Amino acid sequence: MKRKIRRWVAYLFIQALILFTRLMPRQRGLAFFAFLGGVAHRSYRKDFIALARNAYDALRLIYLPKGKILRLCAVEGEEHLAGALRSGRGIIGLTGHIGCWELLAAYFSSKGYPVSVIYRDMKDERLESLLVGMRRRHGVTSIPRGASALSAYKALKRGEILAMLIDQDIDVDGLFVPFFGVPAHTPRGAAAFALRSGAAIVPLAIHMQPDGSHRVTVLPELEKPSADLPEGERIDELTRSCARAVEGLIRIYPQQWVWFHDRWRKGEQVS
Repeated sequence: MKRKIRRWVAYLFIQALILFTRLMPRQRGLAFFAFLGGVAHRSYRKDFIALARNAYDALRLIYLPKGKILRLCAVEGEEHLAGALRSGRGIIGLTGHIGCWELLAAYFSSKGYPVSVIYRDMKDERLESLLVGMRRRHGVTSIPRGASALSAYKALKRGEILAMLIDQDIDVDGLFVPFFGVPAHTPRGAAAFALRSGAAIVPLAIHMQPDGSHRVTVLPELEKPSADLPEGERIDELTRSCARAVEGLIRIYPQQWVWFHDRWRKGEQVS
């Protein structure tokens, strides 16, 4: 019962925040969310301000039109994405919980790129429906993790972008690779999908700038390991490359990474 009450409170709180974003001009809204982040900082001695500002724009995606999304963002390195798509192999859009990552998917979809996102089921069906509906509104397809690998392979075969986030320690097939100098359990799925489908892996991320605009950074396609190696070794080597790429994207604005996730928890258990 307590769990149900907490979920209802969380759902109503998010609905109230969405209503607030509708009523308040954007700059004032960003300032208010930064204030909320500052309150959290004083309570927990952690920096929530950048995360709170990005959360403001994530909530606005519920109703924001395509034109405003495009005006919010600028992109650097889009040629890497476009070049990989022209090969027709599909793309693993490799990223992490960085900046306003939901805006990242909506932005490329609004530009005409076909985008699918692999995600974990949420514990609250109301919040999941809200999230999946928001993505659908912007043309982004949601694929539940583990529900249908076939759907993900089909998206790649159609030459689409399949977004995968690999920066959290979750209970999936993975291996320990260096992440900020410490071994961290990292999913092997992105590398496995890429090697088995022939898709390119293109690292990318979005960061809010001091003036409130967003900058998307797209890196060159990751080089795949030699085909002479056994598949397992190729997957592991490519997974290490994926982790290095995501770490580099986090380093652009470290405060905009969801740092409060226990990224190294399995390493701590092993040690």
